[in-house]
Amino acid sequence: MAGNFGIASKRDCVKDLFRGIFYLQHRAQDYCGLFINNGGVFDWGTHKGLLRQQFPKEVLEGWRGNYGMGSVAGCRQPVTELSKSGGMILGFDGNLVNHAELKDSLLKSGKTFSGYCDPEYVNDVEIVSKIISSEGSFESGIERLVESIQGDFAIIAMKRDGIYAARGWGRKPLVIGEREDAYAVSSESNSFPNTGFRISRDVQPGEIVFIDNEGVGTIKQLDLKPIRFGTFEWIYTSHPASIIDGRSVSGVREKLGAALAKRFPVEADLVSPIPNSGRWHAMGYAQASGIPYTEVFVRYDYSDRSYTPSEQNARDEEAETKLIPVREKVKGKKIVVIDDSIVRGTQMLNRVKVLTDLGAKEVHARIACPPLMHACKYGKTTKKDEDCIARRMSIEDIKIEMRLKSIGYATVKDLEKATGLPRDQLCLECWLE
Repeated sequence: MAGNFGIASKRDCVKDLFRGIFYLQHRAQDYCGLFINNGGVFDWGTHKGLLRQQFPKEVLEGWRGNYGMGSVAGCRQPVTELSKSGGMILGFDGNLVNHAELKDSLLKSGKTFSGYCDPEYVNDVEIVSKIISSEGSFESGIERLVESIQGDFAIIAMKRDGIYAARGWGRKPLVIGEREDAYAVSSESNSFPNTGFRISRDVQPGEIVFIDNEGVGTIKQLDLKPIRFGTFEWIYTSHPASIIDGRSVSGVREKLGAALAKRFPVEADLVSPIPNSGRWHAMGYAQASGIPYTEVFVRYDYSDRSYTPSEQNARDEEAETKLIPVREKVKGKKIVVIDDSIVRGTQMLNRVKVLTDLGAKEVHARIACPPLMHACKYGKTTKKDEDCIARRMSIEDIKIEMRLKSIGYATVKDLEKATGLPRDQLCLECWLE
């Protein structure tokens, strides 16, 4: 995953750029980068680590410019490219299923990568940048990209004349904001409220836009089919304050929680999320069921998201340390725990064990999406289908394995109702056989 933000302003935009990227930090924590264009002179940097630690105020004090873009990502980006069509700085959110094929094709055509010591380190954003920059314009580069790749994307790029953005088939969000003196484009709208922007509209699937300090214009609208919106953005990935394709993330999660309460009623003493991503689902469940909402786990504020690290051992370590149980809320209680999903099952098993060891009378689990059956082709965290516990076990066996009194999953119909989108516009490939 990655978060990208671009801004074109009539005044200095360094502070707004920093904040816009900072509010996307939940999407990735491995790398960060900022670029500012000050009349063709650039201030920039890319670093390993979190944005606030790598770009403190004293680093940014001398930066000035009216155009800027930046990224938080699982690999080093934004990347820079110099070609016959000029210079470009690019950030990429997405996944290339045919990564190896594209890399080999580019190498055979004479393109080069800085990957001699570790050829596997050539990442998707470098491949995307090479493809786009090989054409005479940004829009023709995007056209070549959609002809070449298997996967999906949302891209923000900066050239000397302004900010460019493009969205693929819909799985990766991209939203435009505006205020009196500036325009911005972001992976999520939660970048906007504290920077003074209001949502203008979403970049549509297949749309290529150009942004300068005079406004936003569509360069080209590609006819991409089939359009599939990223269902997991509403379930887990996006920040609760974001609005993705016109639908409130927190609102969708509350509706899914309410659907679970209706579909799987139970007598219990309290409803608790697996924080943070389960919180709004749990609120919806509690409101619909009338069961009191109480958090039996507190997420330690200095931990990161456990789903975003690229390696499984790092995900497991983060998951083991980020939640602290509240002992006095647990003993003798019948508890409904709500989570966004179960992938491998390891973390839910560990959480249930903690609750039962602390004296919980019963533990019931409610999951805000259908059983995951496949590794996601549009992300890299889950590597193979066999990683998914629902692929290996029946729901009844999962319940027994996790020492649960009951378990219930949301359905595709629940996803349709919560998002207001029909089945054929939702990406469901992780859940369907």
